[in-house]
Amino acid sequence: MRKLLFTILLICVHTALYAQTDNVLLSRILRQVQLFPQEKTYVFTDADSYQAGQRINLRVFLVNAVVHQTDSMSRYVYVELLNPERLVVKRVRLLRSNQDFVGYIDIPEGVAKGRYMLRSYTQNMLNLEGYESLKSIFIGGHGKLLPFKYDDTLSESFSKIDIYLNVKRLSNSVKVSISSGNNIVKNEYRLFVHCRSIPLYFGKISEGKDVILCRDSLSQGGIYSFQLLDGNLKTVVEKLFFLYPEKEHCAISAKWDASDTTDDGMLPCLITADGLREGETMDVSVRVEYAGMNDVKGRSNILSHLLFDMDVAGCPEEPASILSSKEAEGLAGGCNWKRYRMDDVIRGGCKKGRIGIEKTAVIRGRVETLIGHKPIKEGVVNLISPDKGFYAMAKTDAQGRFSFEGMDFPEGTQYVLNAFTKAGKSWVKLLLDEEDFPPYAGQFPSFEWTEHDTTRVDAMLDMPKDGVLMDEVHVFSHQPAYASRSDAYARTADFSFGLRDIESIGATCLHELLRRIPGVTVDLGKCYVRGGATVGGRRPAAVAIDGIFVNEDYDLDNIQMADVERVDVFKGGSTVIWGAIGGMGVISITTKKGDFKTDDVPLTNTKIFTTLGYQVPECFTPNQRIPVWLPSLRGRSFRLLLPSVCRSGYRLVIEGVTSEGRIVSYAGALEE
Repeated sequence: MRKLLFTILLICVHTALYAQTDNVLLSRILRQVQLFPQEKTYVFTDADSYQAGQRINLRVFLVNAVVHQTDSMSRYVYVELLNPERLVVKRVRLLRSNQDFVGYIDIPEGVAKGRYMLRSYTQNMLNLEGYESLKSIFIGGHGKLLPFKYDDTLSESFSKIDIYLNVKRLSNSVKVSISSGNNIVKNEYRLFVHCRSIPLYFGKISEGKDVILCRDSLSQGGIYSFQLLDGNLKTVVEKLFFLYPEKEHCAISAKWDASDTTDDGMLPCLITADGLREGETMDVSVRVEYAGMNDVKGRSNILSHLLFDMDVAGCPEEPASILSSKEAEGLAGGCNWKRYRMDDVIRGGCKKGRIGIEKTAVIRGRVETLIGHKPIKEGVVNLISPDKGFYAMAKTDAQGRFSFEGMDFPEGTQYVLNAFTKAGKSWVKLLLDEEDFPPYAGQFPSFEWTEHDTTRVDAMLDMPKDGVLMDEVHVFSHQPAYASRSDAYARTADFSFGLRDIESIGATCLHELLRRIPGVTVDLGKCYVRGGATVGGRRPAAVAIDGIFVNEDYDLDNIQMADVERVDVFKGGSTVIWGAIGGMGVISITTKKGDFKTDDVPLTNTKIFTTLGYQVPECFTPNQRIPVWLPSLRGRSFRLLLPSVCRSGYRLVIEGVTSEGRIVSYAGALEE
């Protein structure tokens, strides 16, 4: 944060701030940045195209959204694999380590061919809408991204004043002017220019008196917001422009050192950055990939992602070609920058984020009476992890709430909770706050297939003597992964998760599994289909376990995921097979034993559960497709020993950031 404040102050020394503000504008922006520090993520993967059953190795860069330095405060990053229908196929939670956020996602066997998305976020990033961090992944072929078609007519209208803000880039400057469609502009306006909330200009502007901003004074690169303010400092119109991305780029070079080949045939490669400043270091990820894969300009990269995608509200994902496109400067002209409501900030309306920064894992819940559901004050709650040998105790507050902090255990860790009154009585009801993960409702970027050949190149096949090489046969399932229909009931369900689906998804509880289904919501432990609205109020869906209906107060947390064989959801006309009780939808759960009885209700003061713990990284196994994957390298230069096969037909890809917030992006063959 100190570097951020210093950067803004340094820029403002050279900024023509309007005298009336008396630097109040600057202090308000600094206060907003301090109250609500924002973050960006970028996922660097070991490839962009995969096959079903393969592993996606990944590293997540978490940076400050203003200065792009890796000093963000969040301790955890979440990464999800979304299928073409926007359903979460896999979700992992990464814990910051000495390698930063490094992990993997295993693609389930049998998934359909298509373009999938990796979505990454922190809890802090959920405070904003429209700034999704997405990374395209192609399964079953190779593809490329197409530029998103922005519609200028959809630009947000701040007022009905017939006034236009014109921004034009000249050779070494930017000219800003205002005009009116019919009449001469008589009112006095002010122009406010910022890049990622860093103020670069504030002053008067009127028709016929253009504002010229020299290139040297615009020291940032990326999305610029030009805001026209009225006398009350309220935004009249805003225009975005993409300017000087090269100012944020730290150029590097990669060369073979052929004079120093090792005895085992490994070839040294030297990676340097001549433009590094004094004390500046690089934090990068490196992979060597088969050069026959799709063109790098048809992918997104860290430059296009941090400078463009994550600073334009509603931008899904742009290819790397956006950086060199002549249309890029004005491409965002009809969009808005909404990370902070700058017109509110200028007038002193600084706000905090609704969700705080996640610095530790927390288990929360409440304890209430069985009758009347009244909170129990000073109740005792015990937390036990048998497989980790962990024990903790907490007391409830006046609202019956309790919490356990610092629960940093790996995924798959099982916990046991039990609660008692202050007098040690067990006749209480224990309710656990479940982790809530947001659904993705945005749009996917457009793309096109460049190669439908799905031959796996990650391994070599040795032909036995007298063997016959046959034509390769590819079999793809175009049925959604959640379709697992094994009997008459399941075949009529709208959604069905079979045993293999449940195991591959890795959901920690039934509620988390059900949240993945469109139209199904979970509120206070009850499941609703299509909102569950009726004339008499909201009604939850009926729940049947092994064909036996349970009352609507039954807690699905009582059922462990390890005991579930299949989950079927009936939403529409398919509910008729269940009769009148299925009017609001039916959730049918089949256990592995298949002998559920209504008497089998566990103690209300005890819960056994598993949370989404952090993932433990595993070693990378080199293959023909990706012989080298180094997720975390730090320093001013690097000397790598690469297999001799990389000298021809392979490409080196390097991405990351420097300690000063400049972006490193390199993709190409190694130089001799």
